[in-house]
Amino acid sequence: MASRGFAVSGESGSVAVALRLEMIERIGQWCWQCEDLAEERDKARSLFFGDDDPRPVKYWPGAGAEEALGMERRFYGWFMFDYILTSGERPAEVAARSLYTGAAQVEILKAISGTRYLLGMAVGFSRRGVYLRLDDEEFEVQSRTWMEHLSQYQMVVARLVPVRQGYWLPGPGWMLWPFTTGPHLRENLKMLQLDPIKMERLLQGRSGEVGEPEPPEPPRDRDIASAVARMAAWAREQGHPRLAMDVQEWQWLVLQYLPDRGNDRFVDELLKKLDREEPIETFQAMLDLATNIWNNTPQPNRGGKSANEMMELRYGRMD
Repeated sequence: MASRGFAVSGESGSVAVALRLEMIERIGQWCWQCEDLAEERDKARSLFFGDDDPRPVKYWPGAGAEEALGMERRFYGWFMFDYILTSGERPAEVAARSLYTGAAQVEILKAISGTRYLLGMAVGFSRRGVYLRLDDEEFEVQSRTWMEHLSQYQMVVARLVPVRQGYWLPGPGWMLWPFTTGPHLRENLKMLQLDPIKMERLLQGRSGEVGEPEPPEPPRDRDIASAVARMAAWAREQGHPRLAMDVQEWQWLVLQYLPDRGNDRFVDELLKKLDREEPIETFQAMLDLATNIWNNTPQPNRGGKSANEMMELRYGRMD
């Protein structure tokens, strides 16, 4: 099912105004420079970046201080389209009313109200841009920059602004997804959707609520029986009995996918065993436990070697 944009009709027929990328940038510049919004902009910045969160920040590679412009653009997009001013309006709406009149203002305000924030997957290319998919929805995003930077099946976090004739434009602050995602999750991306502030906390390494204990270090068991017992206890506690397999089942599963150069198919197989949609923190806990089994434990039918050691013997040392 394709997600489409809109056309605005006035009393005399369709409006002959189409939103363009330079118009979005002009609205953003107004929001950034307006002196009347300075105090609320500072308040919004503190909220977005979590200045009152005492936990240390450790951005994922490509999302942090070395990409300062990207951080600013993410804030810039959120402030424009999502932040609610004391007047009850969003900054982009105030900017549109200040910069445009008549039919152009009407169409721009509709575009602002129809903006989507999502994690999607590039599934193809058109003459004008990229087809982005979110499960059963598809968006044709007009962007030559995206055509240059995205490859097939690459994931992108973006704010999409609808334009006429069913097309969309990328809003400020889009970002390539910095995490590895298996095929099963790529087909079920609605399980991974986060709001922009939770996304920023995830990128900062500060997901979860302030005051919660720091997540424990990933487990590193020395034998397969201990690692499997740890996974089984977690699976029963969380209500996922299909992950509570015995040692022989885990050995078979690991050895089945060990010839792969990565562990994406192994992870995908495990995700199918989750019995319901789960928050990303639950996925991470499961992946830590599965990685403990996959990487760390020497098993008798591997000649006493762990998967890490087997992979190094077969392919050489991998980063």
